[in-house]
Amino acid sequence: MIKGILFDKDGTLVDFFSLWLQAATAVIPVFLQKNGIEASKELVQHLLETIGINCGEVDPKGALAYKSYGEIAEDVSAALEQKGKRVSVSEARKQLEELFNENVTGRDAKFHLFTDMNALMENLKSRNIVIGLATADTEISAENCLTAIGVKKFFDYIGADDGHRKPKPDKEMFLEFAEQFSLKPEEIAVVGDTYNDMIFARKNGGIAIGVLSGVSEKADFGSEADYVIASIHELPGLLDRI
Repeated sequence: MIKGILFDKDGTLVDFFSLWLQAATAVIPVFLQKNGIEASKELVQHLLETIGINCGEVDPKGALAYKSYGEIAEDVSAALEQKGKRVSVSEARKQLEELFNENVTGRDAKFHLFTDMNALMENLKSRNIVIGLATADTEISAENCLTAIGVKKFFDYIGADDGHRKPKPDKEMFLEFAEQFSLKPEEIAVVGDTYNDMIFARKNGGIAIGVLSGVSEKADFGSEADYVIASIHELPGLLDRI
């Protein structure tokens, strides 16, 4: 029986593409300019491909789809080294985090949803399900998003990048959630839109529920998803069947 749900954020609770795809294309040129590097079309494209964007398409297993800012910074720093440019990983992380946060938490940021979020959360609470978030995004950005879409009050746990917490699929957030609410691993469902989310559930003994509202198609989950639904709109129905 599912007693706790850990939701991914982008692509699961809110539309990934309307927020992060446009953010990445805006941030990368500014990031280069801040470091005194010419934002040539070739170099911008090289960095976009490095983080998993090619011709406006997002790689479901690319960095932007699931990695933390620290991991993305490592990839970007290495990609610049290949082109004879240098920005330290620590500086890249600091700047990318600041630039993305400015972009996705600004007044103009729009969060497109997949269902009536209040109705969904009230449904889950009526089942006595503990609700948590496990995201690669920063705490500030994650809390801003939950507040903006009006559901922060429903969340019992927020697991996000605080500069210390290990990112998914590491067990840290899963165990924090389980221990805080005295849940067994098999009582926790992870709902997410990437293969990484499914591995996060699987390697920690949870139930893996994939959604097709984000960067992945059904085949991208491989054999790791226990269940696949179109979006979180179908989650109550799935819980009834389970």
